[in-house]
Amino acid sequence: MKITIWGARGSIPTPSTPEFVTSRYGGNTTCVSVEAAGRLVIFDGGSGLRNFGLHLVEQGQPVSADFFFSHVHWDHIQGFPFFVPCFMKGNSFRLYGPVHERETGVVGSVLENALRGQQRSLNFPVQLADMGAKLDFREVEAGSLVKLPGTSSELQIRTAELNHPGGCFGFRVEEHRPDGVGVFVFATDTEHLDQVNPKLQGIAQGADVLLYDAQYTEDEYEGTKSFPRKGWGHSTWRHGMKEALAARVKRLLLTHHDPMHDDWYIARIESDARREGSKVGVDVDAAYEGMVIEL
Repeated sequence: MKITIWGARGSIPTPSTPEFVTSRYGGNTTCVSVEAAGRLVIFDGGSGLRNFGLHLVEQGQPVSADFFFSHVHWDHIQGFPFFVPCFMKGNSFRLYGPVHERETGVVGSVLENALRGQQRSLNFPVQLADMGAKLDFREVEAGSLVKLPGTSSELQIRTAELNHPGGCFGFRVEEHRPDGVGVFVFATDTEHLDQVNPKLQGIAQGADVLLYDAQYTEDEYEGTKSFPRKGWGHSTWRHGMKEALAARVKRLLLTHHDPMHDDWYIARIESDARREGSKVGVDVDAAYEGMVIEL
């Protein structure tokens, strides 16, 4: 299983400037690809999806992939209108969206409505219907299991409801190979509870890698120096460490970096987290654009 980070920023894209440098960890919002045995899976369509699309076009082959969207907040779908492979006939995509509460009067897929809405002529010059690729919208519920057989292994993806305003799904990705099972857990946009989250624990147990929302420091979350972020749907690296320890996770990746955090700030968080992780046997890194993990 090859995992590639295409966007690790939270809330809004954060370009690098001479005064506020973000080039090390990246400024694009959430997008992660997983490749295994001829299958391609894409988690979320933040602004990082644009660069991934250009990478796929450079390969010069028809693209078939499965999208899994954690939720439809804008920073997780805003890259989709710029995903070039969707404009090319012959490509095909299955798009799995979470079932959350629908707004009154809205029918059909929550994900499809969100993607069509952001490409309405009022918002964007090119509509979803103008994309040439085949788009197959599907819905998944909490606890769903999707099996994606490959050439020499099978990917199994299980969903779980996380703690986030409006709803958000986390995903456990297992690659079942003849020589064993590799496990990657995608858990962005989740606010911690007073104790470990049993729903997150249900998909994180024994994972090789847990990608976890660590947008805030403890001071930011509590508002000790400014204003509190409680109820905003995000977590901290310290709570990520608690979840990783309880689930016996081998490696913790911090993601959804706050737009107010430049490279220096994220590096300081990473250093603090690594130091604490070394005491309890958890490897910790801050996710960055271009990061590749092989399981």
